[in-house]
Amino acid sequence: MNHICQTAVAAAVLAGLTLTMAASAQTKEKSLPDTVIEVRVEGNKVLSESAVLADVKTRPGQPYSERVVRDDEQRLLKTRRYNNVIATKTQTDKGVIVTFTVAERPLVEVVIFEGNKAFKDATLSAMLTFGGGDPIDRFRIESGSRAIQSKYRADGYHFVEIKLNEPALRDAGKVVYEIVEGPKVSIRKIRFEGNSAFGSRKLKGLISSKAKLWPFLPGTLDTETADQDVAGLRNFYRSEGFLDAQVDCRREFSADKKKVVLVFVVDEGPHYCIRKTIFHGNKVFADDEIRRGLKLLAGAYYNGLSVSRDLAGIRNSYGEIGYIETNVAVKTQYTDKPGLVDLVYTIDEGSQFRVGQIDVRGNDVTKMNVIRRHLRLDPGQLYNAVAADESRKRLMETGLFEKVTVTAYGDAPGVRNAVAGVTEAKTARFLIGAGISSNAGLLGNISFTERNFDLFGRPDRNGKRSFKGGGQTLSISAEPGTEFMRFHIDWREPYLFDKPYSLGTRAFVFTSGRECYDETRYGGVVSFGHRFKNRWYGEVSSRIEGVRVDELDDNAPRDVRDVEGTTFLTSAKGTLVRDRTDSRWLPSKGDRFRVSYEQVMGDFTFGKADADYRIYHTVYTDALERKHILAVRASAGAIFGDAPVFERLYGGGLGSVRGFDFRGISPRQGPDDDPVGGDFKVFLGGEYSFPIIARSLRGVVFLDSGTVEKDIEIKDYRVSAGVGLRLQLSFFGPVPMSLDFGFPINKTDEDDTQLISFSIGWVF
Repeated sequence: MNHICQTAVAAAVLAGLTLTMAASAQTKEKSLPDTVIEVRVEGNKVLSESAVLADVKTRPGQPYSERVVRDDEQRLLKTRRYNNVIATKTQTDKGVIVTFTVAERPLVEVVIFEGNKAFKDATLSAMLTFGGGDPIDRFRIESGSRAIQSKYRADGYHFVEIKLNEPALRDAGKVVYEIVEGPKVSIRKIRFEGNSAFGSRKLKGLISSKAKLWPFLPGTLDTETADQDVAGLRNFYRSEGFLDAQVDCRREFSADKKKVVLVFVVDEGPHYCIRKTIFHGNKVFADDEIRRGLKLLAGAYYNGLSVSRDLAGIRNSYGEIGYIETNVAVKTQYTDKPGLVDLVYTIDEGSQFRVGQIDVRGNDVTKMNVIRRHLRLDPGQLYNAVAADESRKRLMETGLFEKVTVTAYGDAPGVRNAVAGVTEAKTARFLIGAGISSNAGLLGNISFTERNFDLFGRPDRNGKRSFKGGGQTLSISAEPGTEFMRFHIDWREPYLFDKPYSLGTRAFVFTSGRECYDETRYGGVVSFGHRFKNRWYGEVSSRIEGVRVDELDDNAPRDVRDVEGTTFLTSAKGTLVRDRTDSRWLPSKGDRFRVSYEQVMGDFTFGKADADYRIYHTVYTDALERKHILAVRASAGAIFGDAPVFERLYGGGLGSVRGFDFRGISPRQGPDDDPVGGDFKVFLGGEYSFPIIARSLRGVVFLDSGTVEKDIEIKDYRVSAGVGLRLQLSFFGPVPMSLDFGFPINKTDEDDTQLISFSIGWVF
């Protein structure tokens, strides 16, 4: 028993000593410094130590970090210069020594291309991601082979073969690409088989592959492009309701392999109709309410573009009443009847939100109130996603911003804040140039325009708002020309005192050579307007003007001789406008109505009445959201009293009946049948515009008609038809260039006709 007790005591003492020694060792280790005192590199034979350590973040003097060291290992491996990297830690009394042991990859001695004739060595080298002196990396070498092959095939070398010389790489570190180019293949013809719903001409317009047409189209065979064409045709068919359509491409080569016929084989399958539309998850709107807004209903053929627009329409219906986070998905569900599918809409309505606070961000120059007055959202109202998008469009149409976003944010229950983010545009423009107008001849232009002017603005600390940021427009322009000279200064405040009132002023001098006399006008105009909430706008204006008529021809008409000299005029004018169009520059729906009356006094007393109505309708919207637009315009004007020739009405040219000269439609007088203007004018016309290239070039076809009469009656009625182009360049802003070719259909012997009319700006 005594022996057992002695043994137990000895074991306890031994265990205690062991623990004490371990703790002491641990304490001693902990007491050693953990600062990195040296970073070493071992195993490097080609690269210098500094070259290896350039990719290492562990540095002497820093605390040792196991995580940083392991990251250094991975960083070195990612350079692909090493087959292996191992980092070890050596603890010393003075600190830690970190050693990186690397196993370097052998280096590429040189890159050689053999057999290449179509492309120079430098061109092929540019396709590689490595070169001589870089580590040998099998992945990059194989990728280079594929890149060279793609380069050749894109240029028509369909049969090209690229082989790597393995012995040269293994024994000498040389990367040798052995190239067998083969013949260059051109597309002789493109055919379609199996297509009945769409003609070959239509399908050819959908593909990028083109047959050779010297010297305009090279017609080189690019297999990647042909594969993309197959996918594009298949997607087109399926979007048009041929949901089972399959497309393949067969290549028929000539005997010498230099020419190929591409045959696109189409298996159209059935043209699917919609059996019914099914809705899941909707509680706010009943099925029939949603269905009334759809374009694709039961009985119609399936159309992918219409489905996308219906999805957007459903989201907008919810978004207008605060359900801005509504998600809508659609699934095409096949039925047990051939050629019939159901459209199943799944709607996750989410919650209804009201507008919280409204923030504006990104405006360094433009004042906050200038932006806020265009927003159609108010705190506390239901968050209207459609109104938010309209706000974005209105801000873009001011021309003050390059980019505008209106988005919702926040996570408070039932409330979402709105933020209008803007990227300001350069609003000042100084132009010096020359041009030709069909109405005014050769003319020069020196102009300065600031679209974000602030008459009462003062510089801030950065000098950014020196007379800028108020949303006003200041324009100074001088236009000397061969047929007329014009100088004017305009200033306009669209929101006077930040209210829906506008104030504008204009001072001008105008000189023009008319048919049998010279006309000089000088004066000024002041206008005051008010915007009403229902899209009506009213304006009153007053002008004071002096008009001088001189340099008369010997055969000048009596009405011209009667006003020789200087005439003083003053007037008061009232204008009422209702604009319900969706765009200021390219309206695609809605209408615009304007009516005005001006009472003129001074040396002559008479009244001028004018009315104009325009309506726009989108006929078709293509897959790129470009619109085909039909516009119809009707206008009439009348003068009551004895007006001088320079105040009367004339027709023809841009903005009137195209195909006739400017002032080419008019009552005539004198031995030379000079135009003297009339007291009644009427116009009726239509224009169909459509996209041609992207969004910058549009085509138009038009039919114009109208007349100008001495009295309120219609004796001679003119009609013309024609075609035109609208070119919009970003340099000139949203205003496009117009070029029209008009052909008179009905005219009188006295009318002056003109084939071409052109200008900068919408004129219809």
